[in-house]
Amino acid sequence: MKKYDFIIAGGGMAGLSLAYYLLQSPLRDRRILILDREQKNRNDRTWCFWEHELEVGRPERSSQLTARPFESVLFRTWHSISFHGTTYSGVLDMGEYQYKMLRSIDFYTFVETELAKWPNVERKNATIQRIKDTPQGGFVIADDEPYIADYVFDSTFALKLDQPENHNLLQHFKGWVIKTSAPCFDPKRPEIMDFRVDQQGDCRFLYVLPFDEKTALIEYTIFNSTLLFDKEYDAELRQYIDRFLMTGGYEICETEYGVIPMSDEQTQENPSEHIVRIGTSGGFTKASTGYTFHRTQRYLQDIVQNLAETGKPHRMVPWFKRRFKLYDSIFLNVLEKNRHPADDIFTRVYTENPQRVFKFLDEETRFFEEIRLFATMPFWPFLLAFFDVLRRKIAG
Repeated sequence: MKKYDFIIAGGGMAGLSLAYYLLQSPLRDRRILILDREQKNRNDRTWCFWEHELEVGRPERSSQLTARPFESVLFRTWHSISFHGTTYSGVLDMGEYQYKMLRSIDFYTFVETELAKWPNVERKNATIQRIKDTPQGGFVIADDEPYIADYVFDSTFALKLDQPENHNLLQHFKGWVIKTSAPCFDPKRPEIMDFRVDQQGDCRFLYVLPFDEKTALIEYTIFNSTLLFDKEYDAELRQYIDRFLMTGGYEICETEYGVIPMSDEQTQENPSEHIVRIGTSGGFTKASTGYTFHRTQRYLQDIVQNLAETGKPHRMVPWFKRRFKLYDSIFLNVLEKNRHPADDIFTRVYTENPQRVFKFLDEETRFFEEIRLFATMPFWPFLLAFFDVLRRKIAG
């Protein structure tokens, strides 16, 4: 049975990011095994996130780690974004924030190129069958072969999403990259939310992310608990394009589809001594928005820094930061119970809180800033949600 210093179970965004950060740290000479059932050689998803122009990493972060390691492979960076809600249509004030887009194939290629430079990094395409803790270390079986390591970083653990005291919604989406006959996009301004679609009692909107005047990713997104049939996503995409875009005709160049859990389930980032869960498995996805990429990079850098400095990969979360989990639960409760139309909530939060909303969703606001943001929300729906969240937690 082969022994490694670190096994990374799952070679997706979280697993490959972790491997990259380990190689940028004093731990770069350790033996690393990455297990994944398939090669990452196609553009299977797109990540978008906002980032402050002046952000160069938090001061407590290790100097060996690069604050923006994937800046060179970003597909697009926008300094201006548009929003179409219930009472507002136009540009949102991002201040010193930027909106960024990264294609998965560019990310995979960048990291794989870096990993290939290190003979101590081993890659295996195998199906992971079991992960467990033992006194000797983290134990993994993949394709009936046993492996053991000082630590196993697991991004494959599936959330149960079945506890009645939790809120368990899904963010599901389908997108097309289309090429149009007529120029109909503004390459300098993506539409991050367009609510001009039938809400059907849910939260439904479109992203429009332009590459040039004739090419864009159009993505139909839903927050609820029920997936659609494939033809239903297609119908909504076609209807939106026909109604709101003067394409002159178009062809579909690429398709992407995804499902992200929006859940306040209490995940165990460190379920045992030698196993650490990362990515969505470790609770890195923000429950109220589904945003994962930027948070994952921050959290993984913290883990690697702690591992290098103390020998333990545990990420410390200050107690006062836990209030954001309560905020997420309250928002999910409002959505789950349809206490107020979601398109109006998002219109209020984005248009009445310029710049502050991005800082809030990054969980970097101070309490007085959060009070100002909450004051723009419909009072009674959120108060009812607050008490329902408390009731569920007590009952659970």
